[in-house]
Amino acid sequence: QALTEVYGEYGCGKTQFCHSLCVQVQRSKEEGGLDGSVLYIDTENTFRPERIVSIANANGMDPEKVLDRIIVARAYNSAHQTLILEESGPVIKEHNVKLLIADSAVGLFRAEYLGRGTLSARQQKLNHFVHMLSRIAETYNCAAVATNQVMASPDVFFGDPTRPVGGNVVAHTSTYRIYFKKSGKKRIARMVDSPHHPEEEVIFALGEAGVIDLDSDVAKKTKKTITPKKTIVKKTETVKTKSKETTDAPKADEKIADATEKDTVPDTTELKDTIPDT
Repeated sequence: QALTEVYGEYGCGKTQFCHSLCVQVQRSKEEGGLDGSVLYIDTENTFRPERIVSIANANGMDPEKVLDRIIVARAYNSAHQTLILEESGPVIKEHNVKLLIADSAVGLFRAEYLGRGTLSARQQKLNHFVHMLSRIAETYNCAAVATNQVMASPDVFFGDPTRPVGGNVVAHTSTYRIYFKKSGKKRIARMVDSPHHPEEEVIFALGEAGVIDLDSDVAKKTKKTITPKKTIVKKTETVKTKSKETTDAPKADEKIADATEKDTVPDTTELKDTIPDT
């Protein structure tokens, strides 16, 4: 019964996080899920069924059953996006939807309303959409997740210049705000705003199973199985080189001894030539 906002730059894992939620929410309550369906409002054409199949297979779930419980609504403009949300009540009741995703919630509003002259109208319609999203989550007892884009603040000379789009309208409406950052192949999720969670950071990665915890048992097992194989190979190579050195050593000594004998013993014909005749 809350709205969670996830914002960050491109490629930080927002859509991958939503794909992972589509699979994990269908688990039973004993396994940490909600045992429900998903309503996915796609505004950027980033939903990929192939990614759902790979995440479901990695988590030991049937991909066909997982895809059957995901309802995807493609929004083409901001008015269409708002209309989909307004008419989502009967769909949520019929299919037992427990997760409502808007990816992204602000992208179409940002593209259609340009300049400062249209800022007031954009913020009013965006305020209506975000409040309706949180109201539906509270009415139908489901979780709501909205991804948000970022912009660069030019007046920031020190620190992180990225700021979420939407201003105070989105900031005050969302219950939880999570900031995704890229750090090489790793990702950092920081809790920016929460009623009862402390402001802390968590490191995760993106893999075949979606969002992966770096401290999981799977990562530790792979590291343990890889390291002994490398040490065994190195030991066998050193033994082979030593055996070659030991076998080649007597041959080299024999050659040196033959060479010294040939150099030290003079030839009799040379001695005869050097002795003068009397």
